Amino acid sequence: MNKITPIILISGLLFLVLGGGIGFLYKTLQISPQIKKTTEIIKALSSKTVLSTVAYGQVSKIEGKDISLSYNGDSIKISMAEKAPVYSFVDSAEIPNQKKVDFKEIKVGDNLNITIKLFPDGQIQGQSALILLSNKVNPKP
Repeated sequence: MNKITPIILISGLLFLVLGGGIGFLYKTLQISPQIKKTTEIIKALSSKTVLSTVAYGQVSKIEGKDISLSYNGDSIKISMAEKAPVYSFVDSAEIPNQKKVDFKEIKVGDNLNITIKLFPDGQIQGQSALILLSNKVNPKP
């Protein structure tokens, strides 16, 4: 009986390792198509033919040049380029106009459109920002 116990113990460990390896391989094969699709999407969006895209939301946090936007329960953190221009609407005359403003004009609670660029490594960078008119401001009739 003493000789059977080590054999059972070694067999049990072997089956445990083998089962773990098969489970890992199965999960890897299951995720592989998703990784391929994600890689293709990043490659397409970071190509030179896609100049930029836009992120929209309300500013929830500002840390240095990083802006966190929130919209409908989603949020994204965007690192702005060092010299990214910031524009704001000026409610002058009857037609709102845009003017260039300092980055520090962006405040928590502002609604922004940020033009972003996706890089091949999956990182995004803000290229410019537009502070949108607040709902609190009524344009002149």
